[in-house]
Amino acid sequence: MVHSQSDQGFPYGMGFGRGRGFGRERLMRGHLTLIILEMIKERPRHGYDVIKAIEERFHGFYSPSAGSVYPILQELEDRDFVTSSKESDKKIYSITKDGERELKANKDKFSEMREHLRQQFGDMGRYGELMREMGYMTHFVFGKLREGGTRDTETIKKLRIAIANFKSEVEEILGEQKGD
Repeated sequence: MVHSQSDQGFPYGMGFGRGRGFGRERLMRGHLTLIILEMIKERPRHGYDVIKAIEERFHGFYSPSAGSVYPILQELEDRDFVTSSKESDKKIYSITKDGERELKANKDKFSEMREHLRQQFGDMGRYGELMREMGYMTHFVFGKLREGGTRDTETIKKLRIAIANFKSEVEEILGEQKGD
């Protein structure tokens, strides 16, 4: 069951993992295992590609750590749900018939999880682009700091003021919206 990003609501929801998103819940290992298996069903992937595909599917609100994904990939291979091959020094995983049967057998688990997350987070998916832009801005700022090697307190102070001003502007915009 492959979902596009344009689906109403999230295919898997959001807000889990690494303290990012809305809440500090952790994605249950069983769900992450099935999500990884589904990512591999879409097309053969290496571990890093699995991580990036999940991050994209969750619109940036969740990105599993390598420490979560690689042991699950090994477990899936041990259980004969995926096979692996080497390509350019990368281990590429492909789903097996047993893996497809496992996904099919657990489709109710996906449905329950999606419904729970839709109720909890509504239609937050429409904010995905905004969240990506904020992520790009964060990378930009830290990239510029690394480039310049600046650590002087005056620059840091100016950046903190700019961030506070941005936060105030956002609060003002959203406050105006409430008054409409």
